Amino acid sequence: MLGLAVSSAHPAGIVAASLLLPALTFRLPSRRGCYSAATSYYAGALWPIALGAKNFFGPSVSVIDAIAFWAVCALLLALPYGLLWTDKTRQLLWRAPVALMIAVVPPLGLIGFVSPLTAAGFLFPACSWGGFVLSLAGCGFIAAHPKVGLLSLTGFALFANILYPGDRQPPSDWKAVDTHFGAISHGPVSPLREYLAAQSVQAQAAGSSARVVVFPESVVPRWTISTDLFWKPTTDTLRRNGKIAVIGALMPESPPLSNDDIRAAIQLLKTGQGARQVFSQAAPYFYRNAAIIRGAQSGVFFQRVPVPFSMWKLFLGGGAPVHLDGPAVLELGGQRAAILICYEQVIPWTVLTAAMAHPTLFVGMSNDHWATEAPIPLWQALCLRAWSRLFRVPYLLAVNT
Repeated sequence: MLGLAVSSAHPAGIVAASLLLPALTFRLPSRRGCYSAATSYYAGALWPIALGAKNFFGPSVSVIDAIAFWAVCALLLALPYGLLWTDKTRQLLWRAPVALMIAVVPPLGLIGFVSPLTAAGFLFPACSWGGFVLSLAGCGFIAAHPKVGLLSLTGFALFANILYPGDRQPPSDWKAVDTHFGAISHGPVSPLREYLAAQSVQAQAAGSSARVVVFPESVVPRWTISTDLFWKPTTDTLRRNGKIAVIGALMPESPPLSNDDIRAAIQLLKTGQGARQVFSQAAPYFYRNAAIIRGAQSGVFFQRVPVPFSMWKLFLGGGAPVHLDGPAVLELGGQRAAILICYEQVIPWTVLTAAMAHPTLFVGMSNDHWATEAPIPLWQALCLRAWSRLFRVPYLLAVNT
């Protein structure tokens, strides 16, 4: 039930998880019971993954594959609870916080969805790292001494919320633009559709009264040298007007095809297959998920943690690489912007490492066309708002549906 409450993407659900999960798992009389309870929490909280997996991973993914991915994530994230369980009550003061942190720090943190620590922003707004540490320690205190710990943490949280001056608003000269292009970067290639979408993005960028205009993730399916040339008139207009556009795009980085690859591609083309299908079979497709910056300022910001398996292919070849050591914040339009591209909004590691760089603005960019029937977009927005409240850093969120 607790996991299902979290999956509703409501602040009350994640707060309940933060307050109750440690006691409900670590206070059980056996290691197996603790692990089972933690697995049940993650299974309940992560059910939208199974619902949206087929849409996101592609039509070749079966229902069994989607369920397997959901189950493996739940089993792995519950492991720290089972490993650190003890019947020595005092040791829960440190074991419970360590279990929570193991699920935040890579490698496990790379799939660290639905962390109870996300509630820190709703429990202790504007308390920054002090609020994060207090949430972490409070979970251990509740696990060791449920009644006293729950009353104490609730009291501190009420006090922090009473003193909270309210959410900070993003700069008035920044604007996030939502789009409705659907599966523009995941479906079959449609040059006309991509052209019309690019025209729409350019028109909104040039016509907006904002100085910095942010568009969603991957609204440009392939950003190449040719794309830059196509954008040049708009880029020049933006530069003359002192404006900046931040555009989500996929940047191809595939290695050159060998002669054998080319001959195989020609044979496949003769069978009547489409160009994208042909070259996806001829060689692995490598790319970067990026935020392209054009206008009065130019640059590229790469996503640090793509979605495992669907984008980051691990050892399968192709896809988008993990870029953990990449910059988390960049100077953009007079702000220190922490850009969080889609998946990065739901795992605490990317947000916390960005917070270490002292951002003045969180910028979320998402492409959620595949999850419109699931609460995943609501969960992304909830996470971004929670971390914004904790560090009292304003945020913007641009979403494509």
